[in-house]
Amino acid sequence: MRALVIDDEQLVLEGLEALLQAMLPELSLDKTADITTAVHLASSVRYEVILLDWNLLDHGGAHVDGTPLVKAIRDNGSTTPIVVVSGEVRDDWPTLLLELGLSGLVPKCASGHMLIDAIQVAMHGGIYLPAQTRRQQALAFYPSATATTQPKTDPTDRFPDLTPRQAEVFNVMIRGMSDKQIARELGISEATVKTHVRGILAVVGVRRRGEAVFEVTGGAWNA
Repeated sequence: MRALVIDDEQLVLEGLEALLQAMLPELSLDKTADITTAVHLASSVRYEVILLDWNLLDHGGAHVDGTPLVKAIRDNGSTTPIVVVSGEVRDDWPTLLLELGLSGLVPKCASGHMLIDAIQVAMHGGIYLPAQTRRQQALAFYPSATATTQPKTDPTDRFPDLTPRQAEVFNVMIRGMSDKQIARELGISEATVKTHVRGILAVVGVRRRGEAVFEVTGGAWNA
């Protein structure tokens, strides 16, 4: 298992390395603070996950957000799940994650267990969001935030070729759940979920589940 950490703060890099090696001893970790090196590594090494600090310094010493770096990584052919690790508070995190096809967000103040959870969700194809952001996400689709409220967005409105079971899986996937969580909620096997997800991606015409969710929601994740 191999991961890449992109962060321009040396103390953060060292802290993440110590934490991850303690909690995931099987993990091999590459670290870089350089944007060019990050793109090269991401496109040439087979990583299971990339952890990205959202605010970095470019070669001119100016602060830039992660958007151009994510696009460069994708343009160079990497499909590795990317989890943002950031101390920045933004209301539009859910929308931004979907627009860029990212696999999650972890605050820099988060516990080690939250980071490990995020890595595991991302590696299994899910989208990890902290509790407060998940609440914002849920309110966008479930105004009363109850399990019985019907979502505003019905995937079959946009993609009528979805089977009823695919639509059911898609509705749960919209909430950012991993394959294992979808399987548990719907009472089906994880292998069956993976089959339905592949079918959903084929019908929508995309390669990543985050892109499929964005096609349905249009990025409207904020309450």
